[in-house]
Amino acid sequence: MGEIRHQQYQTWLEACERWREFEALSASEVQDHQLKELNAQLSYTLANSPFYSTYWASCPRNVSSLTELSKLPFTTKEDLRGGYPSQFVAAKDSLIIRYGESTGTTGLPTSSAITYRDWILCNVAVEASVGHLFGPADMVFVSIPYELAFASYDLDRALEAIGATVVSTGALTSVCPIDRVAQMMCNVHPAGLICTPTRALRIFDMIRDIGEDPRRVGLKTLLYVGETCSSAKLTKIGKMWSVDVATAYGATETNSLGLQCELGQLHLTEDRYIFEVIDPQTGQTVKDGSSGELVVTSIATEAMPLIRYRTGDEVTVSPSGSCACGSPRRTIQHHGRLSEGYAVGGRRLNKLAVEQQVLSTRGTGLYYAAGVEGDQLVVRVQVEEGALVEKTLRSVENSVSQAFSVPCRASSVSLSSIMAAMDQMLKPGSLNLEHLRAVE
Repeated sequence: MGEIRHQQYQTWLEACERWREFEALSASEVQDHQLKELNAQLSYTLANSPFYSTYWASCPRNVSSLTELSKLPFTTKEDLRGGYPSQFVAAKDSLIIRYGESTGTTGLPTSSAITYRDWILCNVAVEASVGHLFGPADMVFVSIPYELAFASYDLDRALEAIGATVVSTGALTSVCPIDRVAQMMCNVHPAGLICTPTRALRIFDMIRDIGEDPRRVGLKTLLYVGETCSSAKLTKIGKMWSVDVATAYGATETNSLGLQCELGQLHLTEDRYIFEVIDPQTGQTVKDGSSGELVVTSIATEAMPLIRYRTGDEVTVSPSGSCACGSPRRTIQHHGRLSEGYAVGGRRLNKLAVEQQVLSTRGTGLYYAAGVEGDQLVVRVQVEEGALVEKTLRSVENSVSQAFSVPCRASSVSLSSIMAAMDQMLKPGSLNLEHLRAVE
């Protein structure tokens, strides 16, 4: 046991030094570093991953430049499902310390595995990021799922490392349901809350329902994960709680991909991955600053390396040096899942862009749902108490129609219907018209 602990300590020291060295690189040095790491990763992956050694046997094990990466095939979500549970695992069983799976809400589940080195390389970066948000005097509620997940434990350990008090409430447990979370927050007054934006809203409403003032909880920072959210909605959440709002971005298959700096910008974890942005239709790479689908390639992964994995996320990546914090890592904006858009009259509407138009309309509340019926976009939206309902709905219709050049029909929905629908959902942030119909 002592030897294992010693090895883990050495791994942690090496991870800290590796992170510090990367932060000191220039943009050109980042590319040189990534190319060296990429070739080592390709050689390792094609030799040890059952999937890649079988299906990518003819692919090169090294490239002369990062641009040659685009000549390699893509790895897709369907590949991961087909390789479930272990065809993508490249490390020996004795090195695997954690195994997890996706929820499977959008299809068959995918699996993920990590070694201790994978875990610590990620955790050191997460620790640096959350250290900008919380400190030793802060109690933080971690209200995201712990079951089969990595993100909750990653944040949990990072918070512990910076000296914060961790309250691991989870999100899918009968031991600590959301009403208990709300009551506990009133009792112990945490400074931080980590959850989805939807859960932050639900907790706020439940605190009011028990006759307490949510602002008297003393919450200072909301770190939201697990859902994308429009700036209009985030502004409303921040205002209602009177908190600073921060975020982190990742996936079950990769763990963290984007972490905030002290200036609030989301930086890519380019010490562990190479990131490309492609046109989702053609597969061709687009320039920095253009939106497209995010593609990630591992360059420092032992357990489950992925080569040119299409995440299905719509993003915009800004050039290196675009953030005043001085990090060489590029910044990213996450626009949601490509699969979650709306197809209306031959046009594809980004879900987050629709949310921005709806919730930035004067008189709208915090909740909405949308869908396509015939050739028009149908929106159900909560109207604020005291606002003129018909005037607000017509304003929503006009705003959406003008922004996207599609017909829109808006109607109001009660908060009780929204809560009834969300309480039956595994992922309440995915609320749609069908969920509302099921409870009305």
